[in-house]
Amino acid sequence: MKIFITGVSGFIGKSLQEYYVAQGHEVRGYYRNEELLYRLECYRPDVIINCAGEIYKPELMYSSNVDFVHLILDYMRVHPTTKLIHLGSSSEYGRMDRASNETDGIKPVDMYQATKGMGTLLCQGYARQYGLKVAVARVYSAFGPHERAHRLFPALYRAFFQDQPMTLSKGFHDFIYIDDFVRGIDTLVNCDFVPGDIINFGSGIQTSNLEVLQAWERVTGRTAPVTYVDEFSKKFEGGVWQCDTSYAERTYGFRTEYTLEQGIKDMIGKLNANSINNKK
Repeated sequence: MKIFITGVSGFIGKSLQEYYVAQGHEVRGYYRNEELLYRLECYRPDVIINCAGEIYKPELMYSSNVDFVHLILDYMRVHPTTKLIHLGSSSEYGRMDRASNETDGIKPVDMYQATKGMGTLLCQGYARQYGLKVAVARVYSAFGPHERAHRLFPALYRAFFQDQPMTLSKGFHDFIYIDDFVRGIDTLVNCDFVPGDIINFGSGIQTSNLEVLQAWERVTGRTAPVTYVDEFSKKFEGGVWQCDTSYAERTYGFRTEYTLEQGIKDMIGKLNANSINNKK
């Protein structure tokens, strides 16, 4: 199978690239500032997995999260046998007072949430009008190797194994280990879905940041220089951030295999192994 993955310099894109290369598929990665349509026309992939997007710079969010998606969809109109898995985000739902499900509307409170939601709507509109094989995979809080250094789990790794102090803010998330999420994406790659379908990928279990810290302590048998602050770090955060997993389970037979502690243990093992290999 010929697979084209955008955003391969990022956490999820890199993880997917490694998985499909290991599976023996022909994989091409797309990096920011390359000419997208030229790359697609030259490669003619069977599947596109769009992991590209802008999270941090508001001035780049529309071009990255909306215009870029539009370009991919226009390519698919000309090549309708191509399948697209577009990575959405659980943040599109906005602030919730219960677990979010695929029928909930978009309620953005910032540019990131709004532009990700617009990308999802474009995918649904193109898929339904032109009969394109497009699905949106809304990921909750994925963690694992290849995460950017400033993220929660890499910071905890440095705190526990390198004694680097860190501040931990109040927060609640539905954490899904990257290997589970990759398996969810692979489920979509290998099945026939309804054009424009949205699928939530999370564990269905909400965990506080303080509980995450305690899980790291249990897994490692250590304590770390972590200062806990009982305040949210972002204005849109609330007391509920949880995935309703019933649709993914019922329709696609997907459920997570890793518990939080199993994911932490696997992540630590891989990071330690990489550290040893880098020193050789």
